[in-house]
Amino acid sequence: MQIRPARLSDLPAAAQLWFDRITLLQQTEAGIKLLPDARGKWSTVAAEWTRDEQVAFLAAEQDGKLIGFTVVRIAAGTPGLHPQCRGILLAMAVDLHETYRGLSDLLLDRAKGWLAAMGATQLEVDVPAHYPVEAAFWRGQGGALVSEKLRLLL
Repeated sequence: MQIRPARLSDLPAAAQLWFDRITLLQQTEAGIKLLPDARGKWSTVAAEWTRDEQVAFLAAEQDGKLIGFTVVRIAAGTPGLHPQCRGILLAMAVDLHETYRGLSDLLLDRAKGWLAAMGATQLEVDVPAHYPVEAAFWRGQGGALVSEKLRLLL
């Protein structure tokens, strides 16, 4: 298994992994509604991530196949509070059709290393409220609840 910077050629497979994850999350979260050509729209933004120096888009490959990815961004902290520099998880997905032991841990470790090298001391992750598998993963990584993000319909 190899973790490397994502390439534009990875985007179709990455978009499919993202789509598979979102489709799974839709089963427990009614508020997730895909737009027409959702994969294409996601790929357009993902292409920008590959060129952004404030973003690490890391791809996991095995036997020539993309099996996962993670995307993190450097961002300023909240004015007047520590930390002054933080990381934000933009996206993460792994192949849901096969098991790759330790893949999520490996992707996260590489992302954390990049963030630390960029000066970040924290990583913020939006965890799906109704998907306990992901919540357990992030808690197992040492994640601590700091706020509740609510959505109000207008």
